[in-house]
Formats: sequence, C-alpha cells, structure tokens
Amino acid sequence: MSAKLADEIMGAEYDWLGCDGDGNVALFSTAGGGYAPDEFLRDPDAHAGAIEAILALQATTTARFAPELATQYINIWRLVAERGLFAFDADINGGPYGLVAAPEVATPADKLPPAAIPVLRSLTFQQLRFADLATVSEQVLREGR
Repeated sequence: MSAKLADEIMGAEYDWLGCDGDGNVALFSTAGGGYAPDEFLRDPDAHAGAIEAILALQATTTARFAPELATQYINIWRLVAERGLFAFDADINGGPYGLVAAPEVATPADKLPPAAIPVLRSLTFQQLRFADLATVSEQVLREGR
C-alpha cells in the first residue's frame, strides 16, 4: 500500500498508532470517518506492520475495560489493551475519537517491538496524556504536538 489521501480512506476502517507525552501508546481506529494524521497517510503500511508486531506479543496486562464483541469478530481494542496500549475509536460520521479500551498497566513505547518505534517517533503528541482522555478531537490531535 502506498501513501493515501485523506479522501481515499473515508468510508474505510484504518488503524494508526500515536504516542503521548508520557510515552504511552494508543491505537486509533478511524471507523471510516475519523481524522487521520498526515504521518499515517504517508505510510499506512508502517502502521499496519507496527500493529501486527504489537499484536504478536504475549499479553502483559489485562484490559481495565473494553467493549464486548460477538465471537466472530476480532476484538483488536481488547488485544491492544492487553499489550499495554490505549484504544480510541472514531465516530463513523467524523466525530471525535472515544476511549474504548485501556490497560491496567500501560507499556511504554520504548518497550514495544522495533517496528513500532519509528511510527511512534513520527506521531508523538507531547501535550496529551492518553490516560486522562475520554475523547480526542481532530483539533486536539493537531494541537497536541
């Protein structure tokens, strides 16, 4: 997959990663309508590879909370929370991202697989603390650098 334009991903689910000022990591699911930063759009494959590498890890904690999904669906939000990441899901109509899963114990970015490190360096939101957020708007993400 090559670089994408924001219009090209509308209506399709994409997941991307970000790091906060504390070094904690979150997975953001666009739900087909959520904001996607330029850094993700330039290299969606890097994000997909980093997410795959994270999901290949053994669970290191439990999810404090995560949605229940029907058994035929893979609950990526619970899976990343069990690996120490926060998970935010966007509104299909473009609303803000809402926190849908959180780990008992967060895993710092520098403890994640090497494939995740360059992705997280390119998308660090120094002004944000994922543990303190229930929602994250496009404006907050743009200003959070």
